[in-house]
Amino acid sequence: MSFATFCIEYTFTPIASLRGFTAGPASDRDELAEINHISHAEVIDRLNNENLPYVARMYAQPVAYGWLATSKVSIGELDINVELSSDDRYLWDFATLPDWQGRGLYPRLLQSILEQEIQNAKRFWIIHAPENLPSGAGMSKAGFEFVGQLSFTVDGKVGIAPYFDSTERARIGADLLQVPLIESVLAPCWTCGGMIAKHPDIADADSCWPPKRSNESGCCCAKEVKRSNNLINIA
Repeated sequence: MSFATFCIEYTFTPIASLRGFTAGPASDRDELAEINHISHAEVIDRLNNENLPYVARMYAQPVAYGWLATSKVSIGELDINVELSSDDRYLWDFATLPDWQGRGLYPRLLQSILEQEIQNAKRFWIIHAPENLPSGAGMSKAGFEFVGQLSFTVDGKVGIAPYFDSTERARIGADLLQVPLIESVLAPCWTCGGMIAKHPDIADADSCWPPKRSNESGCCCAKEVKRSNNLINIA
């Protein structure tokens, strides 16, 4: 997973306006359940845990959504559950409805959230799957800067490998998530990496991870993620 941040001292280039586009906090629980494809109980649970829903609209029609965590970060795939400081926010579970994809709504929604929430926090954090290239492009366009890779290490633990010139920001993110900064190669596949981490004794021998396994056929469940030349060693 690529780990990115936007800090209060950053500036971003405003994205060109799009006729009919608006975005803001949402309060209609029925609408949130429908567009998120979750139950009303899940909506209520998210709200009770101080997650703020944002909805993007085209001519008042809901077309995209996302959630802003204000008190805690929960990343189920990594078994991460940590409290947020008052200076930090975590953006998660974003999606554009199928009929509206490819129109630049995602970066506009992200930037709208930053514009409306920047007075309430100093840092915003977000992750995206490496195979989801449009998501990464949208985050960059909105003004986020990538600080490192977040995934499993060879021994099944979670860590952040910082990118060049991003060590300090990656360290802040690592402290936030309560994981170490690392310099080892990360799991190329979340499915295999997560399976090995949670069930090391029963993991499929054909799994792509860890690399010390004898299998050479590659993983069939996820796209390979090459080690970036921007990754650096840390002291």
